[in-house]
Amino acid sequence: MNEAQRYVTVGRLIEEQPDDADEHAVLRWVGRATAIAKEIDFVSAAELAAISSSSHISGMTNTVRKANAVLYRLLGQAEMAAPMSDQGAFIAAGSALDAMSAIGRVLVQATQRLRIVDPYMDSKALTDFAILANEGIEIELLTDEKSVKPTFEPALVRFRQQYGSTRPAHARLAAPKSLHDRLIVVDEKTVYTVTQSLNALADRSPASIVRVDGESARLKIDAYDQFWASARPV
Repeated sequence: MNEAQRYVTVGRLIEEQPDDADEHAVLRWVGRATAIAKEIDFVSAAELAAISSSSHISGMTNTVRKANAVLYRLLGQAEMAAPMSDQGAFIAAGSALDAMSAIGRVLVQATQRLRIVDPYMDSKALTDFAILANEGIEIELLTDEKSVKPTFEPALVRFRQQYGSTRPAHARLAAPKSLHDRLIVVDEKTVYTVTQSLNALADRSPASIVRVDGESARLKIDAYDQFWASARPV
């Protein structure tokens, strides 16, 4: 794994921590964490192995807590080593300001157009996030016609009234359950996936924003071009 992959992988591990009431899930998670840690830091891997071995004594709640302490330390090390463009992609639970900052760092990359895809959009898509894009950027918001929240369309109306052509906002409603990703497309060439909906990003559990590379990015861009073309304008 390179430095960016290590950072993303450790962040995902923290996101995926299991319910401590499920002993088998906890042990699988710690085992996976140990295997990944061996690729990054031998000392941390040894700590995780010891935590797993003593789990029957300390209990699952303490096992998860101790493993998290090691993983958060690893995350900090991995973030420092990762390229600057990848830093800040992991957002701890309860960090609303960090969530806005992380999304903002993606949005300001755009020089022409942004497409934000989220089946569960509410007013925050506009008031907290779209507003972070630079002026003059075309903003396309694609959401699900059944799952979209009631606050979205009123916020869209007010956003257009206030900003007009300064921040041109276009929105479309896709067919129910057709959207399976939450993502941001920058200038029709760079794709970032977001692991939670913007309306509650990192509110109760950790979240991450991860750049999609290579052919996977192209496939997502093409797929969501089709979704956009077939969706109903708002």
